[in-house]
Amino acid sequence: MKTPKFQPLVRAAALAIALAGTVPAFALTAVPAMAEAHAPAPAPADPAPSDASLTGSPPVPSATPISDAGLGEAVRRDLGMTLAEFDAAGALARRAADAAPSLRALPGYVGISLAGGKIAVEGSGAELRTRVAELNQSGPADFLLAAPAAAVPSAAEVVASSTQQLFEAYVREVGAAGLQAVTYTDGHFVIRTGGTNTAQSVPAADALPAAGAVSASDADVQPAKAPGAVPKMSAAEFVARYANVTLEQGSRITTEEDYFGGQGYIVDGRTLCSAGFGAFSPAGEPLVLTAGHCAGDGSAKQAEIENPAGAPAAGGAGSGEPAGILGTFGFSQFGGPGNSKVATDGSNVGTDISVLQGIRGGLDLQPAVTRWDDPADPGPTSVKIVGAVAPFQGQPVCRSGRTTGWRCGTVDSTGIWAIPGPNSLPPDYDNDLRAVRGFDSTSVTSGGGDSGGPWISGNFAVGLHTGAESTDQGVQTRAIATSLEDAMGQVPGGVQLQLFLAKPALAAASNGTVAAGETISGHIDAGPASVVAPNSKVRITVLNQKPNQTSGQKDGQPLEVPVDAAGNWQFPAPSSTGPFKFSAETVNGFSGSGPVSLSVDVSRLAAPVITSPVEGQPDGPGLTAIETIEGTGEAGGTVRLSGDFTGTGLVDADGRWSINVADQPVFGKISVTAVLTAPGEPDSPAATRTYTVIPPAPAVSNLRAGQHLRQDALPATISGTGLNGADVAVAVDGVAVDSVLAGSGAGNAALEPGTAQTLAGSARWSVPFPAELAAGAHTLTVTQAIDGVASLPAAVAFSVDAAPDAGGTPAGPPAGKPGSVQPATPGQPGVPQQPAHPAGAPAGPVKPAQAPAPPSDTSVVGGGAAAGSTAPDNTASGNTPGTSGQLASTGAGGLLPVAGLGAGALLLGAAFVAFGRRRAVR
Repeated sequence: MKTPKFQPLVRAAALAIALAGTVPAFALTAVPAMAEAHAPAPAPADPAPSDASLTGSPPVPSATPISDAGLGEAVRRDLGMTLAEFDAAGALARRAADAAPSLRALPGYVGISLAGGKIAVEGSGAELRTRVAELNQSGPADFLLAAPAAAVPSAAEVVASSTQQLFEAYVREVGAAGLQAVTYTDGHFVIRTGGTNTAQSVPAADALPAAGAVSASDADVQPAKAPGAVPKMSAAEFVARYANVTLEQGSRITTEEDYFGGQGYIVDGRTLCSAGFGAFSPAGEPLVLTAGHCAGDGSAKQAEIENPAGAPAAGGAGSGEPAGILGTFGFSQFGGPGNSKVATDGSNVGTDISVLQGIRGGLDLQPAVTRWDDPADPGPTSVKIVGAVAPFQGQPVCRSGRTTGWRCGTVDSTGIWAIPGPNSLPPDYDNDLRAVRGFDSTSVTSGGGDSGGPWISGNFAVGLHTGAESTDQGVQTRAIATSLEDAMGQVPGGVQLQLFLAKPALAAASNGTVAAGETISGHIDAGPASVVAPNSKVRITVLNQKPNQTSGQKDGQPLEVPVDAAGNWQFPAPSSTGPFKFSAETVNGFSGSGPVSLSVDVSRLAAPVITSPVEGQPDGPGLTAIETIEGTGEAGGTVRLSGDFTGTGLVDADGRWSINVADQPVFGKISVTAVLTAPGEPDSPAATRTYTVIPPAPAVSNLRAGQHLRQDALPATISGTGLNGADVAVAVDGVAVDSVLAGSGAGNAALEPGTAQTLAGSARWSVPFPAELAAGAHTLTVTQAIDGVASLPAAVAFSVDAAPDAGGTPAGPPAGKPGSVQPATPGQPGVPQQPAHPAGAPAGPVKPAQAPAPPSDTSVVGGGAAAGSTAPDNTASGNTPGTSGQLASTGAGGLLPVAGLGAGALLLGAAFVAFGRRRAVR
């Protein structure tokens, strides 16, 4: 539903503040990051919304899958992936993150990267090989051991083993001045230096390098000297000592917090940033995680929600108009502990995270990231967050921010970045460098004001946006983010990420009645996320607990039961009988789905078991009739059937029961349910079985096997009877009879007037006789289907004789001669007795065809015309018995053994007769 007025402002900036940032964005031209001071917007004409106007219930997360027009489109555009592939990549990253700690502890480990749907563990050694094998045995074989990339031939003998070790060594030997990053990618380490770093807390014009500044040489990048620091060696000399380290010159790195615009939230009325993810304090209070540098080294006090409609990502003017209080700044860290700059020994590598606390009452933070496709109502299409993962090279990622909206790409490298702090001064800005552990991407772009926004992979949180590297001409070359899992670990006391959780529901087997002490089972759907948040539980609270009633709970306390990876959960039903009402809520730490009230009836009686009939084999003959339903149950009880069969039966002393249903012929896809009943007891849980019963072949009434018809005296129709509610298909020589009589629907055989339904659940069908049927032998095939279950065909072979020539000589054999059809013999099975005309007697006047009597159930099941049914009067066509134009009822002997031919006719198509949808023949 739509969010109440003004609430979108709360949501997109309290959401966009807590978890704002959805995936891909529409393509916008990347612009240079520019520092801007936030000027207060003019006072609005209407009064500012009160807190009360912002306290409406949030929209319920929609179960509608994420639209291809938003996230899917952006993922395809920026990554060339489907949405399912993007979600799978996030799940793969989660598996890699879970395995990383055990791998890092082993000798020979170098790093992890993701590529081609696999997790490449770079390194060597027996212990590492054993661990990789163990990981593949405990789940999908996603891990593979890859030898580290061959080092560039050199005289170097030292091999770097981690970004932390290399960063510390570089700062000790060379210094932090001019250092931009120490990262790991493609099997080797990279040290980036030489760029001009510019803090964005100063006016943009002053942030540019002074005119005439000389760039460092690409061949030997010598960083500027920090005050009081004397490098022991140059960057090139340091790198030359390592066989697996290269040196790159970078461009200036700038943070993106202090830009005039609008999105996310406004810091003390001065600067603009984007919200990251929702979280909880150790006491369960709601928090918003965002970038540490947005807090101004702890000087920031208050954050206001930005009106999302004015954000550049929403197509607005970027006014930064406030829309209510968000919260206040608590802990923040940009760089080392206490917002410290890089120490002389490089040991204080830190992060870039701040915590917004004291969230305004009535503001409902959502565990989701806005996609910016509908700023007024982001909930239904937002990307739900179900966990966090560490970044890995090659990992597909997307980020969201109030300035540029959606952007996607892949992780290029992970490691440590040196970024100028708020006290950096020109011309080199090296006096206040902060070391941040994170990752970068050259395929993701960003803009000023996107700082603090979320980076995600699938439905997993990956990082918080920190800044961007740009050339002196303002062209962005890469986006940089701090790793979320690492950043959360820096917050004193710890914080929990807010997670999306769907509400639980009862499984079909428990939705009704369960036996005392047996399992009550349920399920949690992942949608619209790709998976259920790992380690979730369902919290069960009994609402009507009786004395001595137990359901696995202790002293009336809520019971928490685990949820497996497929979303299934279960717990034992109470021992006492009667209605059992309880609430169920999916929980994960402090995250919750909200409770839902559920109830089941608890019975002392166990469900009966249906043992017969047994469904036919998939490739074998199906059931053609069900005469009894049999099974087992508690002796002395009564079994009651419902569904397509009804009836009751007692369970005898040996625990067996049987109920005759032969008088209830039912065909097609059927279902029967059995419960056990006893006086004064709630019915037992239900046992349900489904079957497929093949209907009998329909009957052909006015055409008989071996019949000869004159070409100039063909009947007007082909007709017969079938089950009421069946679809009848008619074909001659495998070609569908698809023309219809007037008044019937296209493709459907018509019901003859006045004979649409007869006794015993049968009805009459009729189709036009095919026009201009050639002389010679022909075969008619007719089938009927119920619920898509088709009968065997009724097949009738007949002949069409050429008309007499001009001299009056019949083209066919005369009556009584070899080859002619003789009169039916009275008493012949399946052929009714008919009065014979005296030889040579005139045919007499033509009389109207009379509707045949309906076939009995037995004759219908037998596949031919009803035994004892009345054939149309032979005079209807002006022919006497025994002549080539005679029409008669089709008896059992008229069904030729041509089932294969009939099946072929079905493949070629046939006319359908629809009589309704009733399946049972009562």
